[in-house]
Amino acid sequence: MKQLNQMNRKKTYIVATIILVSLLAYLLGWSGLMTVDQIKVSGVSKIQKVSTLTAKKVIKLSGIKIGQPIARVNASSVKRKLLALPQVLDVNVNRQLPSSVLIELKMRKVEIAVTASGGGFLVGDASGVTFAKVKKVPRGVPIIKTSTSKFLLSQTLQVFQTLPTKIQNRVISIDAKTRDSITFNLTRGVQIIWGGSEEQGLKIEVLNQLLADPNNKNVKNFDISSPLAPTVR
Repeated sequence: MKQLNQMNRKKTYIVATIILVSLLAYLLGWSGLMTVDQIKVSGVSKIQKVSTLTAKKVIKLSGIKIGQPIARVNASSVKRKLLALPQVLDVNVNRQLPSSVLIELKMRKVEIAVTASGGGFLVGDASGVTFAKVKKVPRGVPIIKTSTSKFLLSQTLQVFQTLPTKIQNRVISIDAKTRDSITFNLTRGVQIIWGGSEEQGLKIEVLNQLLADPNNKNVKNFDISSPLAPTVR
């Protein structure tokens, strides 16, 4: 008898749980008690005046509608749609019960520019992803003059990123016609002939020594394409 009562209580508990879960699912997913009445967007920026993305556009692209059940907001789908935008690096979508959705964007930075076919420039981040075409490059952004080869662009960016920060900040443009002819053009007319991407560590060491030498104070051309036999003039 005792065992029978325990089984009945267990069945009652299971049935009650199913009813409760079903009721909760209905309230969240279908009823009008918990619906979206606010969509908040953070992280949208003009990215040095080259991006036209706005919070209003983000909301429209997300597909989220005011009045829809908040439980039916598909965060993965929203993230996928927004990551399709080249200027967006990452997206987080959070449902904030009972009625808000927060979309947090992480935008790419304008760190490089490459010459575009037909004139103008394509700007992008240091990984080589371009996301806007401009007539004038933002101040302080180096211009990479290279072919349309993605491999060559990637290789040039890799070399650029190995430069000491104080040198990177002085780079105005980068000439890279071939994989073995990378040249950095700096402020004050200084030019660093880097050559290919091999022996990067040694080249940086040699460059630092040459720049630190007071005898090279007025030198405009540093050729470290052969780091064991560098030349200055």
